Amino acid sequence: MTRRVRRRTCREREGRVVRGAWCVVSARPEGEDDAAAVEVDWRALPDDTVLQLFARLNYRDRASMASACRAWRALGSSSCLWSTLDLRAHRYDREVASSLASRCGSLRRLRLRGHEAAEAVPALCAHGLREVVADGCRGLTDATLAVLAARHEDLQSLQIGPDPLERISSDALRHVALCCSQLRRLRLSGLREADADAVGALARCCPLLEDVAFLDCGTVDETALAGIHSLRFLSVAGCRNLKWATASTSWTQLSSLIALDVSRTDVSPSAVSRLISHAKTLKLICTLNCISVEEEQLHNPAVFSNSKGKVVLTINSD
Repeated sequence: MTRRVRRRTCREREGRVVRGAWCVVSARPEGEDDAAAVEVDWRALPDDTVLQLFARLNYRDRASMASACRAWRALGSSSCLWSTLDLRAHRYDREVASSLASRCGSLRRLRLRGHEAAEAVPALCAHGLREVVADGCRGLTDATLAVLAARHEDLQSLQIGPDPLERISSDALRHVALCCSQLRRLRLSGLREADADAVGALARCCPLLEDVAFLDCGTVDETALAGIHSLRFLSVAGCRNLKWATASTSWTQLSSLIALDVSRTDVSPSAVSRLISHAKTLKLICTLNCISVEEEQLHNPAVFSNSKGKVVLTINSD
């Protein structure tokens, strides 16, 4: 006979009976009596081991596991388990966010999917949030993005895409710049516009900004981008309304620029050559699926041969 265990509720699986934090394991071979059953107290596991178990669970299973006993409830609320949260695979709305708020005081990195999930981010009360990565946010509005920025002034990285943000304008971009002065990385897809005022606000208010990607945007003010002197990586891939004569002249003034991605644009070979010749710190220009550049290189392989150690990446390049 085995001793009494603590919880009334139990479930049987593969010869085991689990009650709360206790486990009765049958060690007898088939055909013998049950005198060999042994009892294991899972609460005796080292805290580090339990934390490793928690770390491998999604937030729902983690909450269920934390309800087993008082000790596990305390461990399940450890800040190290809630510094990163990935909500893409689960239903996430304001109700769920409110239920998680008590655990998210130390949340630093958040991944989510859908504009409704983005609207619920402020309900997490994660005021120290550093990074937000979101996809499937086609319906995101200016108001939602502005509130997200205003409630999380310590944001260092904001990435939303690849679905186009058709309802986001320069107004929201300006709010992000004014609220998030610690921003280092900004990647947005399908903006209607990024006008001179919004890009200028990024240049004035975000002195640490080093990685900017405006992908498949309607219009981007190429001259204003030259005012973000901290830029090291710039992507305007898929943008079709850039004035390349102006851009190739202005962007050579970016004294820290290392890599430039102009893929899927109508950039001209002369603009690429100008950037190669005059941008002192530039190491890489990515021109994938730029028709005029690829045609020029196909007919004149030596067109970028005098690149002074810089790499021009095209489909036809070595």
